[in-house]
Amino acid sequence: MSDISAFQDAFKTLIEISRDFVKNKVPLQEENIITAMEMIRKIKEENKYIHVFGMGRSKLVAITFGELLKNIGFKVSVIGATLSKPVRKGDLLIAVSSSGWTNTTCTVTEEALRVGAHVLALTATPGSKLDRLADLSIYVPGKSAISEAPYIVRQLMGQHKTPLTPMGTVPETNSVLVGVGITAALREKKEDLKTFSKSLDLMLNNAENSFRNIMENKDELIQIIERFSKGFGRETPRYYFVGTGISKIAGDFTAIRFQHLSLNVLGLDDWRFRSSGDVLIAISGSGESTIPVIYAEEAKRSNMYVLAFTANQNSVLYRISDNRLLFTDIIKRELYEKIRVWDDQINYVPAFEYAVLITFESIVAQIAKNHDIGEEYMQNLHANIE
Repeated sequence: MSDISAFQDAFKTLIEISRDFVKNKVPLQEENIITAMEMIRKIKEENKYIHVFGMGRSKLVAITFGELLKNIGFKVSVIGATLSKPVRKGDLLIAVSSSGWTNTTCTVTEEALRVGAHVLALTATPGSKLDRLADLSIYVPGKSAISEAPYIVRQLMGQHKTPLTPMGTVPETNSVLVGVGITAALREKKEDLKTFSKSLDLMLNNAENSFRNIMENKDELIQIIERFSKGFGRETPRYYFVGTGISKIAGDFTAIRFQHLSLNVLGLDDWRFRSSGDVLIAISGSGESTIPVIYAEEAKRSNMYVLAFTANQNSVLYRISDNRLLFTDIIKRELYEKIRVWDDQINYVPAFEYAVLITFESIVAQIAKNHDIGEEYMQNLHANIE
């Protein structure tokens, strides 16, 4: 198998939609975006909590936003987590739902409003229940963004029977960008659209640079896709993802999507069931993060395959993996990886993790094409009880 056209087209489609979002849709929401920054800043000034919530992959978007806010000194709680904090009057709920109609998300929002909390919504659906409940909404591209995208993107979409961007991929990846833009502006204490958009351009530029890196070594990509495709044959290996921080979240995003493909994905809670021939996908920008490296070394001892997603070709993870994809990362982030000390002067944005996320989404598109898996099939494997 040497065809990676669906991967290439999906990657280009996702980036092109996000470019259009930043250039044409974000300026139309300037007032809402600035107001959202002010709402969030006020929470810190008043020593209140920010609570984040969503269901499925929307929950991972919310957690990513929360992690970025924690990095710049906000008190953040994930509703439903073991150590979640009570929602109180004056707190802020950030609720994420692409459709805006997710029952549990709307119920949580109603309860937050009942106790006097404020609500910021990220949704792709103006006029939805969540949009109407929220004090303020920021709208991200939905599936309609594909039909509204430039002609070249629509051409790409028409070349494939299977979806390049299944289910909620477009709103989810762009909601991640919104969280990055808002936290970057708050960190720099420049609550303006220029700073917001600059950080998004940085993320997209790095993703495109990573794409070029991957294409220069596409044999590795092809072998990784073939390794994932083993899950549709008689071997049925187990797939495990490992990472820390937002890298872990990128893995969780993909684990859910792999499950939609019917691959046998297990969490690390089931690591004890690993066996020879199983696959570990290790994600680490530095390639030296302790937890991914420990799991990778144990996977090798267990005769598993290790697939590394990293930005450091001189790292332990890169060296011991069976196959690897090498990403680019931003200079300031690379400095942080080296010194291992957090410095407020380092404007951290998860450029590596975002590039990994887009890459995985594009790999899913290629696997779907290779095995003639349509969106309806994937939807049937989506969790159906909220």
